[in-house]
Amino acid sequence: MASVSNFLLLFVAAFSAHIFINSPISPQPLHFPPPSSHPKPHLYSSFQRVEKIGEGLLKDPEDVAVDESSGIIYTATRDGWIKRMHKNGSWEDWVRPTQDHTLLGITISLSGKLLVCDAVKGLLRVGDDGVDVLASHVHGSQISFADDVIEASDGSIYFSSASTKFGLHNCFANGVALSKDQDYLLVCESWKFRCLKYWLKGEKTGTREVFVENLPGSPDNINLAPDGGYWIALFQKISSSFTTGGYLST
Repeated sequence: MASVSNFLLLFVAAFSAHIFINSPISPQPLHFPPPSSHPKPHLYSSFQRVEKIGEGLLKDPEDVAVDESSGIIYTATRDGWIKRMHKNGSWEDWVRPTQDHTLLGITISLSGKLLVCDAVKGLLRVGDDGVDVLASHVHGSQISFADDVIEASDGSIYFSSASTKFGLHNCFANGVALSKDQDYLLVCESWKFRCLKYWLKGEKTGTREVFVENLPGSPDNINLAPDGGYWIALFQKISSSFTTGGYLST
């Protein structure tokens, strides 16, 4: 019995050493920020009166895009469908670019087609005439987890890749949004509980800085508000002042 126990201990030690030496993972410690110093977010009473749409018809929708010219609402789901809701409230299974891939961020492009982040294929352009892969590699490396996308008025497309190694549960760079004047880009860093600002124009072009940090939850999607501020969706509660899942206006 002792020899069996010794063999098992030796096997476990050898296996652990193999994993430690040969694993492609480069772990970094995750440091949670102290309790948020931001004022407790205001709970808008209007949010309590929102109407849920598509409930029971959509599998974990990640993002929405509104075609202002037609009033159609698009959303991408975890089962590979792009679905759209017409002005009369009816839902249509519009396009399924993939049978088993997760679809994440979407936006309406200047051409009127949909830009879609596919967690496996990369960045897609989807229209009634079919699906095109706009980008599957960057600098020779495969885009392993396209997450969110936005297009500027000059046709430049900015998108985030949440992970260069892992899949859905190891996201890092997340939502992206342009400023009202499109002179900088904001990128949410989910596991650092902050959003970065990357300057696109002006004296600071090409530099980055922290836009907001120490958020009460992990920032996910971010959208420009009509007043020039931003709506940030949060998940992974880290502060008692905020419920799990919600929105923060900044």
